[in-house]
Amino acid sequence: MTVTGGRFNYPLMLNLHDRLVAVIGAGTVGRRKLQRLLAVGARIRLVDPQLAGNPYPSELVESVGRGFDSADLQGVLLVFACTDSPLVNRQVATVAAQRQLLCCCADQPQGGDFALPAVLNRGNLTIAVATGGDSPALAALLRDRLEAQVPDSWGRTLEIMAAVRRKWLTEQIDDKYNRQVLRSFSLDRLLTLVEQGKLSEIDQLLKDAFGDAFSLEQLRLQSPGGKS
Repeated sequence: MTVTGGRFNYPLMLNLHDRLVAVIGAGTVGRRKLQRLLAVGARIRLVDPQLAGNPYPSELVESVGRGFDSADLQGVLLVFACTDSPLVNRQVATVAAQRQLLCCCADQPQGGDFALPAVLNRGNLTIAVATGGDSPALAALLRDRLEAQVPDSWGRTLEIMAAVRRKWLTEQIDDKYNRQVLRSFSLDRLLTLVEQGKLSEIDQLLKDAFGDAFSLEQLRLQSPGGKS
């Protein structure tokens, strides 16, 4: 079998809520990784000598104020090697590999197991741009250009469709009917109405497609704002 693409070519969305992640190095890079991990509810073991007597101010962060020790990887799911020492980062990656843990090396991506994409969020909608670790700057540039093309209304549209799906699943409406309705439903039309904030037309579109029980009020969604 021929492998195509760069080294990091298997995209994956992880649920890190309440999972323990090791971040080795509390400098600028390490703290940037830390903020993204905190945003998704992960627990972090942050290791750096500068934390001695100066722990990170979060109950989700276990501050270890010393240099790296192999014991720091005990019980973790992922590892980030973010120190300013290439030697220490290689040591972290080596220990992680021995324990079959996935490691991201900030200073030498090809020496690790995964790289982080540039990310654009619109509510629960996530758009990730990756370059296989070859050029994070190019990934960030494309992400920034996509910001203007994907307004907040995309996240709001996702919120509406998620509420419709939850109601379907809760009420166990026939699966065959679900598929038929979704094939005929115009997501483009819904997106346009959400962009324009036309509440009454959104309501009518939903009720026409799914029934009166699927109005914004019945779905318990706050109004997207704008015109009625």
